[in-house]
Amino acid sequence: MTVALFCALATLVQAGGGGGGAEVTASVNRTRLAVGEELVLTVRARTRSTEPLELGLPPLAGFAIVGSRDLTEVSMSGTAGAIRTTVRELQLRAEQPGALLIGPVRARQGASDVSTEPILITVDSAAAGMAATLSPLARHLLETAAPPRSNDEVALTVIAPDDTVFIGQQVDLIAAAWVPRELRTRMRRLPVLTLVTPEGVWAYPPSTPTGTAVERLVGGRWMDLFIAHQIVFPLAAGRIIVPPASVDYAVPVTFSFFSREERYSLRSDSVALTVLPLPAAGRSVDDRGVVGQDVTLALRIDPADTRVGEPIDVAATVTGVGNVALWPEPALRWPAGFRTYPAQTEVRLTPEQGRIAGAKTFHFLAVPDSGGGFALPEVRYPYFDVAAGRYALAAAAPRVIAVAPGAEPRAARALPPLLPRRDPAWVDRASGWLGASGWGMVLLVPPLVVWLVRRRRPETSAAPGTGRGAGATRLGRLEREFHAVLASHVPDAFARDGDGLAQALRAAGIDSAVADHVKRLRDRLRAARYGPRGLGDAAELAAEMEQVLLVLGADSGGARGRRRRVLVTGLLTCCVAHAALAQAPSAEALYEAGALRAAADSFAARAAADPGAAAHWYNLGATLYRAGADGKAIAAWTIAARVAPRDPVIRRARRLLPPPDPSSEGLVAVGWATPAEWGFLAGAAWAALWLVALVRPQPPRGLAVLLAAAALAAGAAGLRERQRRARPVAVVVAAEALIRAAPYGAASAPAGVGAGGAVLVGRRYGRWVEVRRGDGVRGWVLATDIVRL
Repeated sequence: MTVALFCALATLVQAGGGGGGAEVTASVNRTRLAVGEELVLTVRARTRSTEPLELGLPPLAGFAIVGSRDLTEVSMSGTAGAIRTTVRELQLRAEQPGALLIGPVRARQGASDVSTEPILITVDSAAAGMAATLSPLARHLLETAAPPRSNDEVALTVIAPDDTVFIGQQVDLIAAAWVPRELRTRMRRLPVLTLVTPEGVWAYPPSTPTGTAVERLVGGRWMDLFIAHQIVFPLAAGRIIVPPASVDYAVPVTFSFFSREERYSLRSDSVALTVLPLPAAGRSVDDRGVVGQDVTLALRIDPADTRVGEPIDVAATVTGVGNVALWPEPALRWPAGFRTYPAQTEVRLTPEQGRIAGAKTFHFLAVPDSGGGFALPEVRYPYFDVAAGRYALAAAAPRVIAVAPGAEPRAARALPPLLPRRDPAWVDRASGWLGASGWGMVLLVPPLVVWLVRRRRPETSAAPGTGRGAGATRLGRLEREFHAVLASHVPDAFARDGDGLAQALRAAGIDSAVADHVKRLRDRLRAARYGPRGLGDAAELAAEMEQVLLVLGADSGGARGRRRRVLVTGLLTCCVAHAALAQAPSAEALYEAGALRAAADSFAARAAADPGAAAHWYNLGATLYRAGADGKAIAAWTIAARVAPRDPVIRRARRLLPPPDPSSEGLVAVGWATPAEWGFLAGAAWAALWLVALVRPQPPRGLAVLLAAAALAAGAAGLRERQRRARPVAVVVAAEALIRAAPYGAASAPAGVGAGGAVLVGRRYGRWVEVRRGDGVRGWVLATDIVRL
């Protein structure tokens, strides 16, 4: 257990600017106490360097760890950059009297190697003797244990309360060494008792009293009992073998002080425990395998009333008897419009009558995005009660959070103007029409024409290509696909075409909100198709239909369209797709009226329907910028700049939100022209070169070199811009994305990237994504904290 508690401090990767070694301090809140009393050891590491930081803690001989607390803070210090401070607090209980030394804490970072001063702790003897330090369970096991058959020799045995236990149930293991009193008085040193921790369990540090634990009269002779006590919790069903315990002692050959000693070692038999799985009868759907007794759940929200954009601290405290260290966090179902971030976790152990017990507090930071009254549903925490032999439930009542409309946090900002819809540049349209074969012709045809003319061969004209037949409209294709998907979910035509569509979809396993939305979309499609007002805004209707098809499991577009829709979904994770009524005001009107959330929905639908229009991406970024979502605004404006890199309005808007660090600036940089524009410049120079060669058999050398250099430079610039845009770049949209060392929430977070920062993404593991950067930042981040360009 000691190794498990200190593994989080084994390697810390600190992020920030500047060099210099780490600053590490270790302190305690008291230096004198009695056996059984507690103190707090605080280790604080502070660094600016990006190099790995290794902390080595000395063994805590004579102390038992009863609680821990972790805290990480990031602060900015002028030009020095980010300073990351990691604090680890350990609650220690004194287990033996005497002068106990907590050795120096050593820190290595690069070429720097520092250590703290050792701390001397004075522990006074307990007044009630050694037996008083034993827990009631341990004393009961010793009192009921059978004495050895022989009272004139050392005996060793391993005591377990039962041979059959449940997963997660507390098991007290005691190694008991029975030593005859006459033999004990002859020993110059106490026996050394060793109890080996079995595999497949979560073990707490063993307790070995330095002295006689119990005295027993066996067959008319006194025997001293030495023990080693350890508490374990089985982690999986099956069979657990407790390895044999051992006791080592030495006895002088004669009564002389200078007599040599004969050393003895004795081993006990192994003990087998059968671990049963938790019963299936009575288990709820949301059960997470928690085992305990008298478990309670308390929820604290501070403050209860807040404003838009102001964070609130939510603390969920689970209290009870059981393996507190492994209890998972409660599942809080946050209402729509809240962004949540996990904070620190506190563990406090307070044993009750020899049983491991205590409290585990999970802290969350929640930031509301919109005003109103929000209901936080009941928080359930099911567990298996070992004492009662059945499942029980700890719950926290529903809470209501009042969010007042707040003044815009960035009212002093200059609100960017909106851009009107403009057709894509002819260069981009022509580039898409040419394709790879067209560019190949641009490269090969001019020299081929010159070669043919010079050989005076007859010219051949290529037959004009035939155009593609006009197929069905995009809206018509999506409408047919929509009805096909409905038929796959609801085969009954009467239910599919009548008012019972939503109920039929819910019966088919579709979420209730999605089913209602599909019914409204079907009715709106009918009104648009057959009503007196006609189709209305066909682009927005098609975009909404594509989103519904994605939810229902249909593939409504190509790879490029899917990528853009995924990006829009990531940018607007805090927004819910609404059914845009035909009478609804335009996105521009919503923007001017301050209805930023609805305006962002509308602009996002436009961008998904027409990803090649820079105005849609720019207007989406302007709305998000005004709403305070800087990371999402940077992502939208970066895409707009990629579509129209020389647009002065877009370039001016990007200067409002510069990247937070140099590494991010290089990842989101956009060149002077698009790859297609560079390609056309290279093609024009290349064609001009061969045209000059066609007109003049011996063209001027300087002009030829100039045109060739222009073609090569433009081609290289276009290739470089294409490669830069092909990189897997993602933008951080959270307030700060913690870069963790491993893909799980309890892993250390040695680095962090603020909103608007850019990273390169790699493989995915569940809801975690591996990221990296050139400045040494590397690790795992939540997929909801970033959005890929």
